[in-house]
Amino acid sequence: MIVDNGKKFDMNNAETTINFTGSVNEENVRAFVTEIKNLVAENSDGTSLTIYISSPGGSVDIAVELFNFLKLLDCKIRTVNMSCVNSAAIVVFAAGTERICLPCSSFYVHAVSKNLNGNFTADDLLREAREMSANTDKVATILASASNKNKSYWKRLMRKGCLLTAQKAKELGLANVVSQC
Repeated sequence: MIVDNGKKFDMNNAETTINFTGSVNEENVRAFVTEIKNLVAENSDGTSLTIYISSPGGSVDIAVELFNFLKLLDCKIRTVNMSCVNSAAIVVFAAGTERICLPCSSFYVHAVSKNLNGNFTADDLLREAREMSANTDKVATILASASNKNKSYWKRLMRKGCLLTAQKAKELGLANVVSQC
């Protein structure tokens, strides 16, 4: 049971719960989506899904894909930061209609980056830079819609890199609740 300002959130009675741990990569997200589809099939009259998250982050493209998938589900989604929700995993956390942090949990927000291997022309590098800029805009848009800060605020925070405590995430509106375990 999680308590915040007298409100109780009984996590044990949530109709469907699932964990998302590890990196946000194609393999982990595909397995996670398959598991959610199976849970939905088993509990088709379910009205809520609780996702416990602990992730170092990973691919922004895959995180946005998972965000969009979760937003298409016909149920209330509760996301819970169990320890750290970093980088692209913040996009997954933002998919929750109810977003909960444990008191010692944190978020790390930073600039979108990309590993490049091989030889590239100037045009190739410009294309990659445009893609990174577009991904930065996607992430900032998602965070702005899930918080009380605008897109330019999130872009500034991403540029400089910032570790957010659970309390700071609540102040920014990224989290709705900081629990009192």
